[in-house]
Amino acid sequence: MKKISYFVVGALGMVISGANAASVFNGNPLYNPAAGRFYNIFQPVEFDTKFERFVMADKFGYGVSDAFAIHVATSGSYDSSDHPEFGKWSWNDLEFGFDWNLAQEGENHAEIYGDVKQVYNTRDNLQTVAYNWTAGARVGRMADNWTVVGIVQLDYLNDDLPQDTFDAWAMTVGLQGQYILNQNWNLVGEMLFDYDLFGEYYDGERLRFGFGVNYNIDVTKYVGVYTSKDVVHSFDKAPMKFGFVFGAEF
Repeated sequence: MKKISYFVVGALGMVISGANAASVFNGNPLYNPAAGRFYNIFQPVEFDTKFERFVMADKFGYGVSDAFAIHVATSGSYDSSDHPEFGKWSWNDLEFGFDWNLAQEGENHAEIYGDVKQVYNTRDNLQTVAYNWTAGARVGRMADNWTVVGIVQLDYLNDDLPQDTFDAWAMTVGLQGQYILNQNWNLVGEMLFDYDLFGEYYDGERLRFGFGVNYNIDVTKYVGVYTSKDVVHSFDKAPMKFGFVFGAEF
């Protein structure tokens, strides 16, 4: 089967001046909703510099407790390249996952997360192509106006097609950060390195840099723009990506 890769876009935001970061929905890498709170992160469009692939995605989550949250996420795309992987219009995937804040001491945080994702082929009819299993950990520091997080993530991909037998393991390590400019604006960035452990999960190794600018409408809503690039591969094989995000907590 064809190699499958995915770009996970984190939602990004800011903290209102004078308020504690935990009381504002800001897309912080260490964010977890309070017990009984819902959140939604909607990506209306992500596109690349070749203007061949357009992606829409949505993530909906719920705080089971102050330390444990669950979510469901999905995405679809339009691919106008000569050989789109699963048709021009496609429902790409459906994901179920959790985030668990294991420890918090002052500004220091440690959490684990995991999810399972079904990857679809909708060219002829709805068909599950593969399953992707993810387990990861985040450890970082969240101060009043900045956050730095280290990430270690393990992914396992196995196909669900009778004519193929394929599986692969991959690991991601990196950093994510957030810096508060003022009560309305913040900057975010990330540096993530993906590499194969067994089989070719990605198109070889990837070193991804991302940057975002966000505006808080109020303490429960924000909008943002972001860009990212895999700097290992050329613009032809891995074009730069741009996107928009809207987040709300309720």
